[in-house]
Amino acid sequence: MSEQHLTMQILHREGLSRIGRFKTAHGFVDTPNIMPVINPNLKTLPIETMKKLGTQAIITNSYIIRRNADLKEEALRKGLHGLIGFDGTIMTDSGTFQSYVYGDVEFRNRDTVDFQIEIKSDISTILDIFSTPADSHEKAYNAVKETHSRFLEIEDVADRYNVSGPIQGSIYNDLRRKSARLMSNTMASYLPVGGVVPLLEQYKYSKLVDIILESKLNSDFSKPIHLFGGGHPMFMGMAVLLGIDMFDSASYVKYARDDRLLYTDGTRYLPDIAELPYWSPLNNRFSIREIKGMESKERFSILAEHNLFAIFQELSEIRERIRENTLWQYVESKSRAHPSLYAAFRRILTYSKRIEPYFELYRKSPLFHFGSETNRSPYGVRLKKMEPEKGTYFTLSSREWSPARLSHDFIKNVYEKSRGTFCINWSGLKIPVEMEEAYPVEQVIQREERESSTPGFDRNYGFEKIRDFNLEKVRMIADFQFGSGTGLKMFTDDCEISISRNTGRIRTISKSGTILATMRAHDGFLGLTFEGGLKLHEISEGVKNRVMVTDESAQFNSQGKSVFFRFIVKLDRNILPLNDVLVVDPQDRLVAVGRALVSGKEMSMYKDGVAVSINHHVK
Repeated sequence: MSEQHLTMQILHREGLSRIGRFKTAHGFVDTPNIMPVINPNLKTLPIETMKKLGTQAIITNSYIIRRNADLKEEALRKGLHGLIGFDGTIMTDSGTFQSYVYGDVEFRNRDTVDFQIEIKSDISTILDIFSTPADSHEKAYNAVKETHSRFLEIEDVADRYNVSGPIQGSIYNDLRRKSARLMSNTMASYLPVGGVVPLLEQYKYSKLVDIILESKLNSDFSKPIHLFGGGHPMFMGMAVLLGIDMFDSASYVKYARDDRLLYTDGTRYLPDIAELPYWSPLNNRFSIREIKGMESKERFSILAEHNLFAIFQELSEIRERIRENTLWQYVESKSRAHPSLYAAFRRILTYSKRIEPYFELYRKSPLFHFGSETNRSPYGVRLKKMEPEKGTYFTLSSREWSPARLSHDFIKNVYEKSRGTFCINWSGLKIPVEMEEAYPVEQVIQREERESSTPGFDRNYGFEKIRDFNLEKVRMIADFQFGSGTGLKMFTDDCEISISRNTGRIRTISKSGTILATMRAHDGFLGLTFEGGLKLHEISEGVKNRVMVTDESAQFNSQGKSVFFRFIVKLDRNILPLNDVLVVDPQDRLVAVGRALVSGKEMSMYKDGVAVSINHHVK
């Protein structure tokens, strides 16, 4: 693969969403982001105005340029960037949509790609087959096969330049999966999800959830995922939550032409507006009355500026939400803006088990509990794994259980003199009391719940202490982080546990004077020392909890330097982002303990950036 090929570098993440960066010959593009559509015949906004609003990349149509003799000659002479007057990244579409609207276009696939390369497009696109939601399964299947075949036709070019491989498949989940896998296994360096504009226009957001997730989960995560035509800010947050990195849209122009203004939660018609929103770039320049009285051409231009600003404002908010780990709750609360969005959010919840492995062990922000939907979120699904079987536990009310540091009598007189399983009612989920401080059980903001307890609570216990609460707590957290049965093997009865005098929380877990782990106050999880890593390594086999690196990398990692993706040889695909992992050399010797920055399912895909940050190392 040529060095010109773009690759994703991950800077921040939350679940499937990510703030990333890729580089083309004309600079960096930060994601999530949008490529405004530029019609080379109709320049609505000055390029400088677009750049001031935040434009880093644009998309234009190579078919339109090639059909116009003057545009074609200028593009070949000056290059695409000279024609458009833009010095950033430019992606070109191939004419697929025109082929769909007007019938077969006069150019062939190979010629179309060659022309885009010749005019120096940063990201070219094959002449794929556009599928509509109305297409039969057979027709959509043939389109997927033909699109893949057309990419293979130009793989020699894709080996040297950035060529996008569109993911098609209409509304059929099996075809979206197939198309995503086929395109991911080609030399395509960019993966747009196509054929979705009709669904966006009809507010069929639930079907879009299926299409995006099936495409994303079956794609190569090292390649940017682009949603063709997905430029309305109302849906962008949800699309990014599902893994979309880039958008393109002419909506800022189309809506302006119809005297419609984009807002982050919908669209409004100019004649119905009495005031401009305070955030609009037009606010200090014009009154709403002045705008309504303008000639249509002038009004069209300034409304397009407002609309593009609204899109970039929403993208800025989305990126900030990812940085603070609140995108999920942002999308959840925003989904109430429209019934179709709310239906789509509920559709996402049906995928929670599939997307849970991509969500971090903990987040910087507390979990906002809005209702039953929160219990069906990836974090709710993860907690539910810890629920004991029905009839095997007692549910304690708040009268019987407070945080452990305030429940000394219950722990001393009941818990430690029994083998019973005790749970707290966490918004309908029955969570073992040992998990009380682990994210998100304690780190939650929720509505008040009615007190509840299980009838027939048996209080007849013996007089002997038969277990230690703190030790049982440490063991359960270890099971949660590193796999069932880990806690008992790793933290034996002779371990010593130190408690903070100020907070009453567990601080360290040691054996024979050697600290094996600390318990972090902010998330309630265990942080392993190198000695703790040695113990976990001793009791686990195969690739469990491991990231295996090359000998060359192991030398640096053993000195405390981070693990880079490109040096990973083998790994445990069940690793959760932000969980502690064992870094081992090819002979399975432990060289460091670190924190995984992405999930095990995606770690082997990335080629650029840090995979594991090292906490403790052998030297």
